[in-house]
Amino acid sequence: MAKIKLKVNTQRIVAAAVGIANVIILLLARWAIDPLEYADLSLFTPIVRLGHFTLGAVPAYLLVRYRIVSPLVISGFLTWAAYVDRGSMEPFIGLYSIPILHGYVLAVLGVFGLGEFLVRDNLSFLSNDPLV
Repeated sequence: MAKIKLKVNTQRIVAAAVGIANVIILLLARWAIDPLEYADLSLFTPIVRLGHFTLGAVPAYLLVRYRIVSPLVISGFLTWAAYVDRGSMEPFIGLYSIPILHGYVLAVLGVFGLGEFLVRDNLSFLSNDPLV
């Protein structure tokens, strides 16, 4: 049986902190719409929270590990839009809380991140060295 070693380093701590911050911001946005939603702790709720965490943590890890900025900017914009639009008739947070959409958004962030990585790799004056 193979043992998996997970090394905790500064990059993962920063990514986890940004992921937790993303969840908190989106919880506050959702709370302004429907505070009674949290009374129902079904299986759907932890999956949504994990998706929100991932949408914050993965782009933050790409930033501190590879200096890739675009996924964090896009994810930050989507979180900001969900928070700002919480008072409208059809809030964006409702769409942003669908687990299948989290997969699609992560795929789009990955494509943008890969594109930026390839551009940074071909330009000699830009570095992909870790920030932390």
